[in-house]
Amino acid sequence: MKNIRACAVAACMLLLGACAPNGEYQIRIDASALADTASSAVLYGFVPADEDFGEIAAAEVLEGYAVIEGQVGYIRNVSLDLLPADSNYPLGRAEFVLEPGVTKVVFLDGSTDVEGGEYTQIAYDSWRRDPGYRAADEKARKRRAAYVALSEEEKDALRDESGNRTTGLGKDAYRPGSIQSRILRKTYTAHEDPIARFVALDADRGWSARAQLLGDDPKEAFARAFVEQIEFHEAMERALPENPVVAFAANRIRDSHQRYLTSSAIAIGTTIKDFHADSIDGQPFRLKNVLADNEYVLVEFWASWCGPCRAEIPHMKEAYEKHRDSGFEIVSVSLDEELEDWQEASAEEEIPWIDTGDQKGFDSDVAKLYGVAGIPANYLVKGADGEILDRNLRQKRLDEKLAELYRR
Repeated sequence: MKNIRACAVAACMLLLGACAPNGEYQIRIDASALADTASSAVLYGFVPADEDFGEIAAAEVLEGYAVIEGQVGYIRNVSLDLLPADSNYPLGRAEFVLEPGVTKVVFLDGSTDVEGGEYTQIAYDSWRRDPGYRAADEKARKRRAAYVALSEEEKDALRDESGNRTTGLGKDAYRPGSIQSRILRKTYTAHEDPIARFVALDADRGWSARAQLLGDDPKEAFARAFVEQIEFHEAMERALPENPVVAFAANRIRDSHQRYLTSSAIAIGTTIKDFHADSIDGQPFRLKNVLADNEYVLVEFWASWCGPCRAEIPHMKEAYEKHRDSGFEIVSVSLDEELEDWQEASAEEEIPWIDTGDQKGFDSDVAKLYGVAGIPANYLVKGADGEILDRNLRQKRLDEKLAELYRR
């Protein structure tokens, strides 16, 4: 019966995908090769009706197969997550362009294969199938795998100038992204079709990696590249003035640049910015008051959906238990958008410190104040005067810094 049902689903997909009318899209999903069973497939991207990034459509996965279909509306870059029944962490993710016609997505263990239309070929196949990119990516993957296999002591020996762990890849870490950016750049600077230029620009995730290889001063090169990307996006706004997808992308890059400038200004040795928030039990909170009552305070940004954030919590709890009686406090700022998600995760982790949030995600007033563009992120602050002593302390680095401070 199981095989008959699987064949029926596959046959249905073939019939439905034989000819997609103009202006309509159809995504045919094959996850039958995965060892883990997928429950649903969710399509994410810009949603014009909401004027924001979010869920476009979803479908149940039956016997390893699913179909998502609808009206294109606006051609745009999207991602497709394959989810198991009991987790929000995807089994796989595919990126392509949502355009009229049929897109086939095959999920394999550790990779995906996408066969899409003309714009998917321009924005993704152009670099994914490039021999130079594939060779650089394979080399980087092997080096990362070798790093993962190292002992904790060996990983600790690989640190950058700031004391953060590094994979030891050096410039090889930037080469795949740099190649991707170089290929896409040719399209978004010269192609005659403005839509082709836009999807190529929006797919260019490697522009910052390219900048790292172009100059002697990485920070200066990155800052110049940011300004250049804004100019490219604003040129697309002029070319496609009525397209809300383009406007959203331009606003997003401008916002990212502003957060970068804000975050860069919050350096070690500067004074932490004060903020107000409500704790998880609805009580008003002010950072200034906590600083006055404690010798050292760790301000931590996290969210229920952030795997690396939650992986840090058990270690943070150990540090908190060890030093709380000596004047060490933690203030966490949740970037969840749903109160229930924040409450559930906090209860599961049994968070013992001050737990705040405003359910605005990355639009949180506090996240904007600090220029937070990615999590986990944190700041270790001296309570007496609010001086930032260090930032982005993880695992052993947090232990070492607290041990150093409390030896004095």
